[in-house]
This record gives sequence, C-alpha cells and structure tokens, in this order.
Amino acid sequence: MMAVGDFVWCDLSTLRPETTRPFYRDLFGWDYAVNQLPDGSDYAVAESRAGEAAGIFEMPRKFQEMKLPSFWMGYIEVGDADAAVASARENGGKVELGPVPFQDDARIALIRDPLGAGFTVIENSGLPVRSDNAPEGSMIWNALYVSDAARVISFYEHLFGWRFKPSSGAGETYSHYQILNSNGRHVADLVQAPEAIRGSFEFWGIHFSVADRDRAKATVEAKGGAVLYEDGDAVLVQDPDGAAFFVAVPKAGANCEDDSASKSLFRYWKPAAALAVLWGAFMLDQSWVWGLIFLAWAIPALRTGETHLIEPVRKRETPVLFWSITITWIILSAAVLMYGL
Repeated sequence: MMAVGDFVWCDLSTLRPETTRPFYRDLFGWDYAVNQLPDGSDYAVAESRAGEAAGIFEMPRKFQEMKLPSFWMGYIEVGDADAAVASARENGGKVELGPVPFQDDARIALIRDPLGAGFTVIENSGLPVRSDNAPEGSMIWNALYVSDAARVISFYEHLFGWRFKPSSGAGETYSHYQILNSNGRHVADLVQAPEAIRGSFEFWGIHFSVADRDRAKATVEAKGGAVLYEDGDAVLVQDPDGAAFFVAVPKAGANCEDDSASKSLFRYWKPAAALAVLWGAFMLDQSWVWGLIFLAWAIPALRTGETHLIEPVRKRETPVLFWSITITWIILSAAVLMYGL
C-alpha cells in the first residue's frame, strides 16, 4: 500500500560534502554508496544498521547562488507529484524545483509552505515509511517549527490530507500539534514557537536516532559541529557546514500501543499464519502452496525495490541482481502453481 502523506526519506544539501560525510560517519557510523542522479551529479546514500538512512549531495548551483545555507530535507510520499505541485501553488506555497526525475522511476519536487519551510514530495519512491524506533543513524521523527501555525495548517490539509490535533497551548505563543495522516496515524508534529526558541528560520526538523544523547553531543562538538539547544527529548545540533538536525534516543515502544507478548504476536499475525500454512502444506504434501509463497516474496519486492536472499538486495544499488532474484520468484511461482514440483 502506498505511503501517501508519510515521511519516507531525507537528504542533506551541503556546500562541502567532503567535510560533512566524514562528520556523519563519525557521529552515526554511516557507510556510503555513491550513486549518480539523472543530471549526472553524485548522490551519496548513507547506510545505518537498519539499511539506507539518508542521502548527501553537493548543493546545486542554483541554491548556492541564492546564498542558501546547507540544509536537511524531509521527503513525503505522494501519489502524483504534478497534482502536489498544483495544490501547493493554489494554497500559497512556492515550488523551488520540479517535478524532476530522481532515482529509478521516482519523481520529486521541492516545495516551500506559505511561511517558507521547505520539504520534498516524492512520487513512486518505493521506499518504506519512516520507523519511529529505528537503530542509531536512522531518521525517526519529523517536526515542523514555525512562527504562526494558522498560516500553514490549511496548506498541509489540502496537500496531504493531514489533520492537526492540538496537544498543548493551541493559540498561544508556544503551541504544539500532532499531525495525523489520512488513516489517523501520528506521523509528525507542528510546533509554533517564538524566534528566541525557533531561531530565524521556519523549517522542518529531521530527528535522527542515537543510542546515547550525551555521547552524540560530545561527538558533534569534537568533530567541528555545534550543540544549539535542547527541545524536550531531542537536541538540536549543527554539522560543520551549518546544517541543523536533531538527535534523540527513541522512546521505548514508539508506534506501539502495547508491548506485551500477546500484542506482539497479534502484530505479526501474517508471518505467523504463513508459518502455519507452510507446515500444513508440508504435512499434507501440498506443493502448490510454495507457488503462493514465491509470489508473496515477489509482490513486495516490486513495490519497495528491495528483496532478500541470504541478505537484503536493493534495486537502487544492484538492479541486475535485484531483478534476477525477483524474476526467479515469479517464474518459480508460475511453475509450481501450473505444474507442481
């Protein structure tokens, strides 16, 4: 199911990638695979323990000429990038770029809301929804920091179908809202804060997972960055090129209503049911079930761009191997269902 209105990716537009890439390697333990974008420029994909975590690339000349500082950018899935761009313009936003091709079959557009906070919409990303409780070095949360919530709420309601639920101080100088997607899931926060707290910019903040907040702060400062301020459980920091981001220790049980064993089993009922079906097929000698299993492996791979054979294989990194494995699942599924083993 497409993750429309959910955060799926983030990247850093930096003036000095040769400086920032080592900084984040030291902070998060990232490794990099350097790919090329459709325009021929380099795009370094960082990997954490959870897999692909973020992108780092040199800021395009257009933005350098605008004297923009280095910045982190969140990506939000949409079903139609052209429609998103049209909606943004109709509701007071500004389109800085796109829609343009990104990687594989994806298309992106860089948009600013009516107060100037920037984000990217991505169509056909094939990326999983951001996890709120991922290992160190992964994006775990997104929050919008603005001076006037009333000026942007309608914009995002029209663009993504989001709903804004006041959680504290609505209408006051400092206000906090939960952002709910069309399914009612809490996907981000909106914080209205004065300049003394927010700084001079209106921005979407990217939150990255760390195991130890104090150690992360010490690493940031030791490697040429700066600690700016603490916002609850998160710490706003800057890399050596001036790009700001948050580090935070994931909350236990994030995105889970109950961590009891019975709830965990219910949460994973699909693999539990599949395991039971496999044992039943084995005991009853029903080989056709394997055809359905092969098909069940192929369909998610086509949707997400990632399959698994001993270890994860991603279409973006090794397209030949990815398609070889996925097509194998499809052929085996057809052969078993039609002719049996």
